Amino acid sequence: MIHLIVPPDQSGGVYDFSCRLQESIGQDAVQLVHLSKESTADWKVDKDDTVVLQMSGYGYARRGAPLWLLRELEARRNDIKTLGIYFHELYAFGPPWSSSFWLSPVQRHIASRLAELSDFWMTNREGSAQWLRRYAGDKPHAVLPVFSNVGESIKLPAIGLPRIVVFGSAGLRQASYQAAGDELFSWAKSASLEIHDIGPPIADTQLDEILCANGVIQHGRLDEREVGSLMEGAQFGLLAYPAEYVAKSSVFAAYCAHGICPVVISKNYVQADGLVADNHYLTEVPDAKAMLSAPNIGLAAREWYRPHNLESHATMLLNYIGAKTMAGRC
Repeated sequence: MIHLIVPPDQSGGVYDFSCRLQESIGQDAVQLVHLSKESTADWKVDKDDTVVLQMSGYGYARRGAPLWLLRELEARRNDIKTLGIYFHELYAFGPPWSSSFWLSPVQRHIASRLAELSDFWMTNREGSAQWLRRYAGDKPHAVLPVFSNVGESIKLPAIGLPRIVVFGSAGLRQASYQAAGDELFSWAKSASLEIHDIGPPIADTQLDEILCANGVIQHGRLDEREVGSLMEGAQFGLLAYPAEYVAKSSVFAAYCAHGICPVVISKNYVQADGLVADNHYLTEVPDAKAMLSAPNIGLAAREWYRPHNLESHATMLLNYIGAKTMAGRC
């Protein structure tokens, strides 16, 4: 049995990621364990089980520094046959007046110690992998940008729909609208593009009024199939996200998996994880000339995504578990 350790809150990108992985491998082989500080005594592991921690510090502790989780794994390490870690995040950083500044050293300690404890590890961006290799040495590992939590297009339509998708959490969508500004609505109007907003309600009443005034179609929360249906054939997907970290965004992954041309708004555009600005995504609200390149950019984004789709993640995880199991029998 594979124990997939996930945060106690049954929502969010890490939880959705884990559910998709469980479905791909099989529920008879993978057990989701919602681990909290209060529930550790109820977690039972047999000697032949594999434990794979889905590590995102803020999911396990309010300040992102779950020392209890590290101590639990340290105490159980000799009873766990194979321990894998998927690092969704490593540590936060910020100005001296922020809690992330003061807690960053503790978060770094937790991440580095987990890398040392693991038999294998995975992460979603090369920048994180470079840091982890300092502590994990040459043990088996993989850099796999996240897959789409809302499905993957098998075949793309010949002609894209005149549609801009804005998808994700309320906070992410709000940041995307604010980063794009009025230029987004002017572009949509001049190019006869519908804007489809997908996700939980945005609390900012002023922004909500702006969306209504500009004819944005607000769908609210939708299930995976409905989200995929709206993305199927859409021309553009909007996202405000640091370009250097966009490989860890499940929203960006969803756009790429559906062959949508991503529009990524970032303070700077550092080339990372094989992603190249104006080749795999547009860097601003496009003009008429840039719009002509959208179909090719959507295809390039989809090709970039293909080697680390859901099936690839599941296969890589099973390969590492199998290799470790075989090594243990020699």
